[in-house]
Amino acid sequence: MLCASCHYVLERLNSLLRVELAAVAGYQKALRILRKKAVADSDQMLQLASDHQRTVTALHGSVQARGGAPVVVADPWEGSIAAALTADDATAVLESREFVGALLEVERRGLAQYEAALGLLDEDARELVELELIPRQRRHVAQLSAMLVNLAA
Repeated sequence: MLCASCHYVLERLNSLLRVELAAVAGYQKALRILRKKAVADSDQMLQLASDHQRTVTALHGSVQARGGAPVVVADPWEGSIAAALTADDATAVLESREFVGALLEVERRGLAQYEAALGLLDEDARELVELELIPRQRRHVAQLSAMLVNLAA
């Protein structure tokens, strides 16, 4: 039987995991579209997808280490990102400022979720989020910001 605070930490970690599973699915879908046509930033998208997969693995392990069951269902991506990934000319959308801006917004929200979770986690989970996941998320924000600047040029 898990203690009440342990249960809360597991819920928080699983909440973060659902968001990361959605990011992995979204980036994988974008990469399938990008493979059909050479796109300048596809290597960066691949790196972002890979980073999110590493985050999923880390969160999955953290939930399991606490005796919990990691979630396997992602929160769906909504709004302009979901629409872009189902558009008729998805490649053009993926190369647009609007799409990269929407990705940037999702990454910023993810960063805010990690930062908000810090005070709600136990020491080990807080260390994972603070030392590994937040820095990775900050890199994503910086990379997508740079991509947006390049698209504006």
